[in-house]
Amino acid sequence: MSHDLVIKSFCVGLMCLILSWAVFSRYDTEMGEESLPQNGQRYLPLISGYLLPTYLFIMLVMGLKFLGTDTTLKMMLTLCFDIFLSISLYYVVLLPLLPFLRRHISARTCAMLWLLPNYMYMLDHDFMKIAEPLFIVHASSKTVKILSVVWAVGFSIVFLWNIIQHLLFRRKLLKNAVPVTDGEVFDLFWKEVNELSIHKPKFKLVISDEVATPLTIGLFRRSTRVILPPKHYTADELRLIFRHELIHICREDSRSKFFMMFCSAMCWFNPLMWYAMKKSAEDTELSCDETVLLGEDDATRRQYASLILDTAGDDRGFSTCLASSLSSMRYRLKSIVKPQKRSTGALVVTAVFFVLLMSSGYVALAYGERSGADTVYRGHNPEDFVARSITVEGGDYELKTDNVDAFALTQYISSLPTQEITGNYSYSGDEKVVELRYGGPYGSVFVELHTDYIRVLYTADERDGWYTYHLPQPVDWEYVYSIVPPLPVASVSLQDSSGYFDHTLTAKVTKYVRHNNGETDVLRDIQLDLYDGPGIYGGTVDYLGGKLKFSTQPVSNVEIFIENWDYTSAYSLTFDPQAEEFEFEIPHWPAHYTITASFCESDTVYDTTFQFHIGNADSI
Repeated sequence: MSHDLVIKSFCVGLMCLILSWAVFSRYDTEMGEESLPQNGQRYLPLISGYLLPTYLFIMLVMGLKFLGTDTTLKMMLTLCFDIFLSISLYYVVLLPLLPFLRRHISARTCAMLWLLPNYMYMLDHDFMKIAEPLFIVHASSKTVKILSVVWAVGFSIVFLWNIIQHLLFRRKLLKNAVPVTDGEVFDLFWKEVNELSIHKPKFKLVISDEVATPLTIGLFRRSTRVILPPKHYTADELRLIFRHELIHICREDSRSKFFMMFCSAMCWFNPLMWYAMKKSAEDTELSCDETVLLGEDDATRRQYASLILDTAGDDRGFSTCLASSLSSMRYRLKSIVKPQKRSTGALVVTAVFFVLLMSSGYVALAYGERSGADTVYRGHNPEDFVARSITVEGGDYELKTDNVDAFALTQYISSLPTQEITGNYSYSGDEKVVELRYGGPYGSVFVELHTDYIRVLYTADERDGWYTYHLPQPVDWEYVYSIVPPLPVASVSLQDSSGYFDHTLTAKVTKYVRHNNGETDVLRDIQLDLYDGPGIYGGTVDYLGGKLKFSTQPVSNVEIFIENWDYTSAYSLTFDPQAEEFEFEIPHWPAHYTITASFCESDTVYDTTFQFHIGNADSI
């Protein structure tokens, strides 16, 4: 398991535990009653319906203000593509499971399951990163632009049409509405409000001849109206009606309907989303019924069922109503009259939430195709970018002292076809990575070359982040390594007086000579000065022995040349190359250590010299 996946699993697991506790703690183990928070509202929102829409809106506005149009559109494409896939797959899986879930877990938890995708905004956070996508969908820039425009137009039409429909429906209901003047009805209403300890009860109770059943309409407390039809109800009926509508208000169920509409607008061409929106509204009403009737007797249940049967509801827009559509009436009445004992569903929420977040991000969209000269070097002459250092497996090449053809690597990168890619990835899973640091038109520029990706960071940019491009043709590592071959690693473990090998260091490659097809290239030839390079410096040398281990098996004898600090005496040790580790004694005086060995890669042999120090010249 990769480091990123461990972090993601831990963070998602922690959030799942919090969510599970929130679900479980709101229900009594026997009655299923929601507890009354101290100095707080009795019934709370299942999950806020504004989380995801608000996050996307804020990201759009902030992006346009600070990042520019092009960067913002790419960012929104990434967010919307990931969220669209996650939402679509989630509801496709949830719909066939719904009958089973309704039989076994609380209606409140079923209603909550529809709202879990609200947390999809977390996909953009660093702790949700994975190493890289498993599947990549390729498309041309033209195709992506056309589809994006078609999707955006469809989203806008669906979204605005639903908003307009809600406003027209609201206007129709409230056009001739009048405040309730019956003192008994008014007192019963506010008695229920006080019993539920509703936070900021700024909504109003009105009567309208445009409604046939009690309903509530409005997305905000100040604009919310509880509407009664011009019909006489008994005090017991009013108590049930008001409790039903106030529970909807407390749980912000109208906002939940808004969220489901938002999801349907995002996936407007998916017919299952429209069906999902309908089923979620049913679960919202079932959830409210369940809560209203907690602890009530059979007579009250029959009375409540009679209220629902009295009229069919019209819950267009972001409204909630006591009666329901005829299509869901039968199941709803059965749940009211013959309730079944169900579990809270806390574990179900935990499992579903975990799978929802952990399964996200594995599909990316790669689109367009431009050369590395356009994307990495931004159309400048590659000669304008002067390489300062190149990092490969095993260490760094310093271009001031090492003899590698950095410009050949620059030319290769500029010739690579690249694609824009969506997603939130760390690209840390690739073992083969070459990093370059340039000086050029954009100040310091850092380039990471992966097998299937290339990443660029321009320090002079206002945007503090990496640009990542997908490589439709994988990197030709054989060619890259012919320019900058990986450096072998010599690790040294030191044994102190306690007998444990718990001190480690890595020797520095000071000479690196390549032999291939009769040609010899000296890639590095430097000499370490005193206190220069790896080592352990101290007044007293108290190490008993050392173990030497290479990252690649040598093909020649390994020699360790040990020379005292003032170069007046020395001796050497020779080892068979087949050993996995090479043990040697450490002298009781400060010394320089030089290791020589040869390594083979394909048909190329590398003669390598390593150096490190132990001791302090002041102790001589």
